[in-house]
Amino acid sequence: MSDDGLIAGAAAPARSRRITSVLRLDVVWVLVASAALGVSSFFDLIDLPNARLNTGEAPLRVFVIGLPLAACVLAAVATRRDSELVAAAATGVLAPGVALTGSLSMSLFLDEASAFADVGVAISLAAALVGVVMFSRWLVYHPLSLLGDEERPDRRASLALVGLGAAFGVNVVGSGLGDGVDVAWFVETAAMLLVPALIVTAGLIRTSPVVVLAATATGGQVAAVLIMKVEQSEVPFDSTLALRTGVNGLFVSVVAIATAIAAVVRSAPDDVPVRVSDDESWRWVSDD
Repeated sequence: MSDDGLIAGAAAPARSRRITSVLRLDVVWVLVASAALGVSSFFDLIDLPNARLNTGEAPLRVFVIGLPLAACVLAAVATRRDSELVAAAATGVLAPGVALTGSLSMSLFLDEASAFADVGVAISLAAALVGVVMFSRWLVYHPLSLLGDEERPDRRASLALVGLGAAFGVNVVGSGLGDGVDVAWFVETAAMLLVPALIVTAGLIRTSPVVVLAATATGGQVAAVLIMKVEQSEVPFDSTLALRTGVNGLFVSVVAIATAIAAVVRSAPDDVPVRVSDDESWRWVSDD
């Protein structure tokens, strides 16, 4: 049975299942997570006489409406072309939206000053959890191939991705140290580290799909932050609404995208180490 006709963990024959491949399962998860983010945009996180916050309005709508729509388009293309790389790109595009909804909902849920947060907090938190499950499932069902003759992203570029992801993460953490450290801060920061974590993971796993996923996740965050800045110029690049990306983070992100592209373009089979020794004293000789 081919890999396309088998989903790990499923006992039923492929012909009796609606979802017959891992790629189609990836697409279903993209559509579900996109729908969850879209639904969350209809509910207010805060709805008070003097304060209101809704992710479905400018400038945050690009995270929960724009990026999910782009992910759905890529998912349709992936299904049409039966492309694992396009499906990975569709998955990665959702990362900034998951990070934003998760960080805002968790910070409001745990912040004592936000006791009057609206029902949108619970809905946004549920949407973010769906996204986290989607990424966790993707990494589990796309393991590293054990075959040594398959093409893999360039090793040096992959190591560079690890460093760039770590630098991006340090930038996110450092940008929020002045806000006061508490439980809500830790959880909020953890959600904002989703894209840097995907970059580091891509460099460690070194497969073309996960590198493409990390590249589109990073590109989605850069695009969302820039669009948000255009819609509301007074929002700082290092603010919570911009996932504390910052100017330095934007620069690191662009370099990471270029590095990821280079890693995939220069994919090649890993060299198998061959041990060569001129010392043959260990060999058995019949004359001994």
